[in-house]
Amino acid sequence: MIERKEILRYVLLIICVFVLFAIPWASIIGIQDPGLIETIRLFQRIAGVGILTYIVITIIYQFYQKSLTQEMKEEEIKEADQEETRQSLFKPTIGVLIFFMIFTFIPAFDIIYSLIKNEVDFNHTSCSFVVIAIFILLWYLTPVFIFKEDSVQIKSFLFYFFHIDWKTEIKYADITAVKPAPKGKVSEEFRRYRLEIFMNGKKKKNVLTLYNSDIVAKIYLRFKDKLGDKVKLK
Repeated sequence: MIERKEILRYVLLIICVFVLFAIPWASIIGIQDPGLIETIRLFQRIAGVGILTYIVITIIYQFYQKSLTQEMKEEEIKEADQEETRQSLFKPTIGVLIFFMIFTFIPAFDIIYSLIKNEVDFNHTSCSFVVIAIFILLWYLTPVFIFKEDSVQIKSFLFYFFHIDWKTEIKYADITAVKPAPKGKVSEEFRRYRLEIFMNGKKKKNVLTLYNSDIVAKIYLRFKDKLGDKVKLK
């Protein structure tokens, strides 16, 4: 059930979307330069779409998510029925990969095409570079988990896709706890999508927002297989 503070947050976000889409900032500020006006409009549209996307995704998570404990139990039952070797590699779905590729390569091709045609528009090109940078960063920050006999390897999804051998390897013996983000740090529906690994005073945060909820449950379950009571869900 959506709490009162969550409803207030959605109302404020919707107001932000209205302000971004409906109010011409450049005219209010008194800017006259056509190029700068168009840049500000483009920024408003990008920011508005971003906030609107966040609202939609958050509401979907609110209505369709189950408790992490329940999902882990369901995954345990499925694995027991399958009688197969337990999955050791966890990465986002092909849809997430296509999403990253579209918003990374299309702006890049647009820039290259503009250079070939010698029709480079500074504002348009700058926005394309910003979009590329944002999605490459998201691609880089999305982790891939590879569970070995005595350790877990965590690699950037970007490096995994391009076969770059740059990863973090953590021995199970060095892990003191694995748990979702603390309450109050992020909204409750996203807590489990930020998995934290504690290692003798160190902490590694892993953002799993672009994972399906069942894959998130499997990742926790695999850690629980390896670490037992060191995995905390509360």
